[in-house]
Amino acid sequence: MPTFTFVASFESILALGAVPILVDIDDTLTLDPKAVEAAITSKTKCVMPVHMCGSMADLDALKAICEKYNLILLEDACQAPGGTYKGKPLGSYGHLGCFSFDYVKTITCGEGGAVITNNAEFAKHADHYQDHGLDHVGKDRGAESHPFMGYNFRISELNAAVGLAQLGKLDGILRTQKENYTTLREALKTIDGVTFRRVPEGGEENYSFLNFFLPTEELAKKAHKALSENGVDACFYWYTNNWHYINGWEHLRNLKSLGNLPSEVKNQMQDLNNTDFSKSDAVMGRTISSLIKIGWSEKQVKDRTEAMKNAIASVL
Repeated sequence: MPTFTFVASFESILALGAVPILVDIDDTLTLDPKAVEAAITSKTKCVMPVHMCGSMADLDALKAICEKYNLILLEDACQAPGGTYKGKPLGSYGHLGCFSFDYVKTITCGEGGAVITNNAEFAKHADHYQDHGLDHVGKDRGAESHPFMGYNFRISELNAAVGLAQLGKLDGILRTQKENYTTLREALKTIDGVTFRRVPEGGEENYSFLNFFLPTEELAKKAHKALSENGVDACFYWYTNNWHYINGWEHLRNLKSLGNLPSEVKNQMQDLNNTDFSKSDAVMGRTISSLIKIGWSEKQVKDRTEAMKNAIASVL
């Protein structure tokens, strides 16, 4: 899994009694395939690219690695619904894909998520596991059997109904996001020193974030401060963010838990306080991400564009 993600990524792995192995990201802002292959051992079971901020990893390269070593390719597409890679929706390229529909995502049902797969066994396991391990055979819930242990991860009927309605709005949301994104990007690309996150060939973002690089970490910090001082909201400097980058995950690095973690997990975890993630640091330290909102008026987009240009240019 990548060093840039949400804490839920490693939480879900630890909840299964498995061991998350973190590796560097590249200029896609997600998994570096070379770092992934270098980290594979005989105990590796799965590779999990996280399509952060609306775009994808080098999926062809990761798929080739998974085929070479007989591993599961699990796409975390929680921040990228509607994005595509070589004509396929993100989340559908690997063996499984997962999505989040909480209130800050592209489409929302308040809280909840989804798993997709074309593997019948994986689908059955997901169906049973999220509902106490029940097999869902017949119409008498009390008579259902438990093929294995599960937990209560069910989405409610009300949340699901809202989610279905939101799905019908996705295409329109993506169109608006793309329009606003394009306006901002066209303006920022005229600034000498600003470059953009790499989108792998054949991929199309969902345009939920505009992700750009400054030449140095120092300039990125100054630009982020200038954006805030110029009234530009929803610009994120992930390098110092406690939710999304390993620098803020002190609880994971030191394995702080209310209960005892299994010895198999503790004994096989990386020493994350001393692991070299300098390649990730070199990317994240220069990255700023601007959220793309669909509620902006034409004037608000224009005003934001000018404010962002002026703020960034002021530090370069």
